[in-house]
Amino acid sequence: MQNHALKIVDRPRFRASLAMTVCCASGLMLLWTFTSGAVYAQAPDAVADLAARINRERISRGLPAYALNVQLSAAAQAQANDIASTGNYGHIGSDGSSVFDRVARTGYGAYSWGRRLGENWAWYPNAATAVAEWMDSPPHRGNILHALYREIGIGIAPSRGNTIFVVDFGAQPNVLPVLIDDGASQTRTLTVTLTLTSEDVMPNGDGANTLGRPTQVQVSNTSDWVGAPWQPFVQHKAWTLTTGGGIKTDYVKYRDAKGRTSTASDSIVLAPSVTLTPRATATPTRTPRATATVTPTPTPEPTLEPASATPTATPEETATPEPTMTEMIALYSTLPPASVSPTSALSDKPIAQDVNTVALGSFGILIMLAVFEAVRHLGNRT
Repeated sequence: MQNHALKIVDRPRFRASLAMTVCCASGLMLLWTFTSGAVYAQAPDAVADLAARINRERISRGLPAYALNVQLSAAAQAQANDIASTGNYGHIGSDGSSVFDRVARTGYGAYSWGRRLGENWAWYPNAATAVAEWMDSPPHRGNILHALYREIGIGIAPSRGNTIFVVDFGAQPNVLPVLIDDGASQTRTLTVTLTLTSEDVMPNGDGANTLGRPTQVQVSNTSDWVGAPWQPFVQHKAWTLTTGGGIKTDYVKYRDAKGRTSTASDSIVLAPSVTLTPRATATPTRTPRATATVTPTPTPEPTLEPASATPTATPEETATPEPTMTEMIALYSTLPPASVSPTSALSDKPIAQDVNTVALGSFGILIMLAVFEAVRHLGNRT
């Protein structure tokens, strides 16, 4: 009877202990599952911050700002995720892909000879440090201050106490972005400045239907361009938005000397309370770095940017219109916060022990403890 009574007391204790062990093991297993196949998303604020820092470097040197492109961002985010989850630091993906392979998968447009692309990546605590280090490195600075690229895509992912930053640079045929106030998200005045871009990769065009360097433009607050006259092409143009708060979209149609055309648009949020006083363009903040270097105009064969992978010829694909700000914001979701360890990593060195290995090992130990507990209590029953 005494032995039987002990069994009655031990069973709840055993069950509670076993349940707790299994719960802990299950939690660690879930942690291991999520971290082993981590897929990170971008935070709009983090992307906007990095884009603004890059564009300030360009604007301070008289270069047009880069426009954010959804397809380039998808390729850059894929590489950031890959680096963060595998520890495979560099421009070559864990599947052996180059930036040209990753961008081609997104459908980003190609010229007849291939794609005009470049890529920067870094592993740093914040965007400010990444841009500062890129500006101190001639190959990376060359991509940021490139005279021929027109668009960028940004990928961001937390990685072992720091953050992976990947920026893909590109230009595609028949896509000449327009930027309102250098890509600002909102304005409180009706008068804005439009920045127009030109086709400098293939100034004479690339085939019968591919726009060359534009000579004229139409600008309108509506997509039908009703009442919008053709005007000489200029890089910067003052423009007045329609009244009333909300999202405002401006439309531009480019035309080259051979009559080939291409259209573009950009959107900005107009605050409800505005004045008609023209707003002066703010002087951009400049990080004191070396002066700009300009990459020469490419020959019919694609040239290689020092910080990018080897170019590969790919079939020409149809370019898509430049997305609006609303579409860009829809691309992003919340980014897990990264710590601010001062470690730097232009050297592409792997770091730290993989959290996957630690979690998996802990899970195995806890399972062994659960089995031991079960055996011990089963032994007490005999």
